Amino acid sequence: MKLAIVLALSLGLPAMADTAADRFAAKRGFSTDIWVEWHSTDDMVHTPGFLDVYPDYPRHMPAGTFARLHAQGFDTVRIAADASPLLALAGTAREEGLLANLRQRVVAAQSAGLKVILDLHTYPHAGEVGDIDAILASPAKFTDYLTMLGKVAKRIADLDPATTALELMNEPTQDCAAIYSGPASSAWPTQLKRLHDAARAAAPALPLVLSGACWGGSKGLSVLDPATIGDDNVIWSFHTYDPFSFTHQGASWTNSPLMFVQGLPYPPDRLSDAEATTVITDALARAHAATGPIAAATTRADLRQIVSDYRLSPPDAVSAAIAEATKWADAHAIPHNRLFLGEFGALWFDDAGVQSDPASHTRFLSAKRRAVEAAGVGWSVWSFSGSFAITDSAATLYPSVCTALGLSSC
Repeated sequence: MKLAIVLALSLGLPAMADTAADRFAAKRGFSTDIWVEWHSTDDMVHTPGFLDVYPDYPRHMPAGTFARLHAQGFDTVRIAADASPLLALAGTAREEGLLANLRQRVVAAQSAGLKVILDLHTYPHAGEVGDIDAILASPAKFTDYLTMLGKVAKRIADLDPATTALELMNEPTQDCAAIYSGPASSAWPTQLKRLHDAARAAAPALPLVLSGACWGGSKGLSVLDPATIGDDNVIWSFHTYDPFSFTHQGASWTNSPLMFVQGLPYPPDRLSDAEATTVITDALARAHAATGPIAAATTRADLRQIVSDYRLSPPDAVSAAIAEATKWADAHAIPHNRLFLGEFGALWFDDAGVQSDPASHTRFLSAKRRAVEAAGVGWSVWSFSGSFAITDSAATLYPSVCTALGLSSC
């Protein structure tokens, strides 16, 4: 940190004070999952006992897992907590139990030796109280979210700021047009300021994790002016899953023909002409066997375009977002230890749990991890289990993942 101050002064920039965000300095982290067994908010609220374990990852994690992962080289866990139950139960007696559980999860992870980012993990819940799109679009829903955020911040405010950080909102979905196309209104900077102020009022000492709009990517971060926040005790987060065609091939939630594509290797230049043809033909067969509007609309031309674009990915596709984020940080004299790659990873299990191309998965994770560490930026891989899993059904780290992430005990 002293070097960052000297550099700032040499460039004629104001020196930033040493803060809890600097002392937090997450280096190698992993995310827990949001609900492993998917339920609607209504089901979660009305199923007896379901919310007694919140977030619910302990149901799927043997005792001692966090301590074991810490021993293998992780120093941070990003605890993903779906905010929907908190919003649905606001003002009720059950809200207190959820807040108590959140604090308990943080303290338990810290007792295992890990720093904790408590991530209020929003995502599209169409028609439900926690739907990120609705929260951002409705002034009343956004105000409710601010109130909830203040309660969470207050509940953990007294914990050690060197090992406790609060992520205010996961992947805000708006402003993509403004960021990529323009001109268009840009609502996120004002909302981000309000989120920051609500959390900071309740937790004066804790590092707060902030991100840009348009799904929290580096492009959204690059158009923010950190001076409008006016707080050095901030960790600036960004997510990157580039090249997206590789990391999200076969993912049904893309709602695009990519959901039928499988077999793209990493890096792209490993895909031969013959293999590309096979990938396209197999994907078209999957689309024909599926139902729904996306399947019906998917053509060979669509699939050929996906494969062609992937093969033409620039050599720096895996590191471009990292370079964009660090360029932004340098322009604002933000030290790289206050940047954080909050999510990266690749889908390598299909809906049936079948594993695909472990070698490509390993090459990708290694390339992304090496690029972010070369930039002096910490990271958190997505995620503990599921289709992006870093651990097996026994909650044991896959050896290939351990090696790709450069951990100390593989």
